[in-house]
Amino acid sequence: MNITLNETLNKLRKIYQSVITIWLVLFVIFSSVSVAKSIPLNTQIELVNSELFILKDPKLLLDVDDAFARFRLGDFVKNHNNEVSFGFTNSAVWAVLPIKNTSDSSVPLILKVDNAWLDEIDVFFYEQSILAKTVMLGDTSAFSNRERQKRMPSVAYQFKPGTTYIVMRLKSDDPMTFPVYIGDVESVEEFDQHNGYFYGALYGALIILLIYNLALYAYSKELRYFLYSFYLFSFTAFNFMYTGHGFWLLWPTEPALQQWLMPLLMFVYLCSGVMFTIEYLQVKKYLPKLYSYRPFIYGFLAIVGCLIVIVGSKSFAVMAQLIILSTVTVWMLIIGYYSLKSGNPLAKFFVPAVFLGTTGSFISSMTTWGLFPYTQWAFRGIEIGMLLEMSLLSVSFAFNFKVAYDAKLTAEHYARIDPLTSLYNRRALKELVYPVWNLGSRQQTSMSILLIDLDWFKRINDEFGHIVGDDVLKHVAHALKSRLRASDIILRWGGEEFLVFLPDTDVLQARALAEKMRCYFDENNVNDFAKVTISVGVASGVASKVSFDDLLKLADASLYKAKKSGRNQVVIVDELSQELV
Repeated sequence: MNITLNETLNKLRKIYQSVITIWLVLFVIFSSVSVAKSIPLNTQIELVNSELFILKDPKLLLDVDDAFARFRLGDFVKNHNNEVSFGFTNSAVWAVLPIKNTSDSSVPLILKVDNAWLDEIDVFFYEQSILAKTVMLGDTSAFSNRERQKRMPSVAYQFKPGTTYIVMRLKSDDPMTFPVYIGDVESVEEFDQHNGYFYGALYGALIILLIYNLALYAYSKELRYFLYSFYLFSFTAFNFMYTGHGFWLLWPTEPALQQWLMPLLMFVYLCSGVMFTIEYLQVKKYLPKLYSYRPFIYGFLAIVGCLIVIVGSKSFAVMAQLIILSTVTVWMLIIGYYSLKSGNPLAKFFVPAVFLGTTGSFISSMTTWGLFPYTQWAFRGIEIGMLLEMSLLSVSFAFNFKVAYDAKLTAEHYARIDPLTSLYNRRALKELVYPVWNLGSRQQTSMSILLIDLDWFKRINDEFGHIVGDDVLKHVAHALKSRLRASDIILRWGGEEFLVFLPDTDVLQARALAEKMRCYFDENNVNDFAKVTISVGVASGVASKVSFDDLLKLADASLYKAKKSGRNQVVIVDELSQELV
């Protein structure tokens, strides 16, 4: 058993070292993939949403010339509140950013919209009221067609002396969040590099947790480890998609795939969270009434999935799932609370873990809806919260794994221990005796076995009762063990029989010990009620010339002879002569 445990721990240690290497590789990839040579300029990247002029187009009637004309007429409203998010809206949002270059030469700058999920981002540059450049950046267009092959939509432009007007049209079925940054190449690349560090660390950590928990599942075969791994994977895949990494790295020519993967992976993430919660919290055991509603819960999710397919609207799919996802996170907290009240020890990890994830998701949602002020960290709240949630849940699994393993070791230990006498029982024979026997066989040493039986023990039970009988057995076990060496092994062989294995002991030594034991019981009472004597069968032999099983048969034969000869005596057999003495 110890060998198996050590092998398992070594395997887990190797897996851990491997995933650390993977983490470092991913960290380097995601942190360096966006780094390029930059031109050192003084203009630093900054969020410019407060400088935008905004106009909503609910009927989608304006083209760029109409929009720019209305800006000239003063119909746009200055974004003094620095709004970044406009929630779900069917309107197109027009934004104008005036850039004034007071120098005598052109200044190269990069305009960046730091959100990967917007469907349409059309950017127009006006020089002296003349349209100079047009760029389409939304994810309804192929990523490979973008001028700058970066994860987030961006465009480079040479700003000539004077005023340049950047006109943007934004439209999306997803939440309308568009943080607009502008800066020189160097500062934008540094900004992207910091984002790369963040996501390299995030995905590296998530993949480490995923591999670790899959290893736990491979060892334990418990379904909840697998469902947790699936839950973790679905979140990682969902995040990888909606942050633009998938469109950037894996399917840059497939805008339709990018459009529908977000609601699809969100739905998978939602379902995996529900299944994981039910299995992890052992709802069948701790909340059986809720468990009986499981078919209805899964049926409801299936109906939602069918409705999304039938309606065929991406905005409906995203909106419906965001509402359900918010409801499910609250449901998970409630289930965790009642599971904790029902005595589930794992719930003490689950509740704070889900609370951290829910808090992060809440901050991100409020930021996306424009109810919280926009910051990079608030916008990433869901990722930070989920990383903390996943980490704490992994700790809980490690705790559960240790508790389960300790319980297994304890059960195995007590399975080898006789509960009445606290001696080893038959199950421990091979584990304890055989290694010593094999060593003796190589060294050609003598080994001896004593088989001890209490004489007329049934009479004690019949006359004084089983409580006194049990007390006699405990006293005999203690008396026998106290007269043995540390290297000797004593087992309760069954009923009122005991086996003593004496390594490196010849027949004369074994006989002397057996006789010493017999005399003790013959001369002393075991308690105030009962006196007991013992019969002892002794067998000795050289380990290299006889097997343990054959020597045990000889000991059994000698014990039989002792009992047949009147009890309260020692009978010995030597494997060389095989004569009973």
